[in-house]
Amino acid sequence: MPLVVKPHNPWRVRIFIVLGATIIIMAGWILYEYGRFTSGFDNIEAYRERSELLDTQKQLEDRVEELREQKAVLERASQIKKEAYAELDINLKILQAELLELKGELAFYRGIVSPSNASAGLRLQRFKVESTGQPRSYRSKVVLTQVLKNQRLARGYVRLSMEGLLNGQLMTLSLKDLTEKQIKEIKYRFKYFQNLEQDLILPEGFKPLRAMIQVIPTSGRSQKAIEKTIELAKLGE
Repeated sequence: MPLVVKPHNPWRVRIFIVLGATIIIMAGWILYEYGRFTSGFDNIEAYRERSELLDTQKQLEDRVEELREQKAVLERASQIKKEAYAELDINLKILQAELLELKGELAFYRGIVSPSNASAGLRLQRFKVESTGQPRSYRSKVVLTQVLKNQRLARGYVRLSMEGLLNGQLMTLSLKDLTEKQIKEIKYRFKYFQNLEQDLILPEGFKPLRAMIQVIPTSGRSQKAIEKTIELAKLGE
């Protein structure tokens, strides 16, 4: 069999392959654009709409950020307003308490200067027993007055006692039993009024029920002793 020799040129084959692939790609792209054109797709219009949507998105994002800043400002303003109202409420309560205290003092001095009974003489203006905040520790407060026009000194002494339960039994403790220095009585000496305070120590386990006071004058034959009892049911709770 005779041997046939054919010329071989690999570059020409590669060029044909590249040209063929390019023609196929271009044909595909042309068909794609033709399809979009026949279906009514406008590339320029789509680009314009996309630009408008991007602008709208940017405006909305800016608006959201602005609203967030406004929200933060309003929340801070609301917080400041609440703090101001709370401080105002505290100041108002303090002023109301001071006003009540001033009214009490005014009534007290009015009772001295212009009493309802000018011939009443010696009077027990105030008597109360309060806790000091320490266990079993209390303080008695006694205010004695007499008519302002009375120029004589009022003299005498005050006896305090407390009735309550100790180990389930009713008993009465004198001032001597309620004070560390075992004071028997509190002396008074004044012309217009006098404030007497005395610290009291209750025995362990003693539950006070009531406190009694006796104001016994030693000056003036017409002066009579004053006695008063106040309930202390909640004092030892």
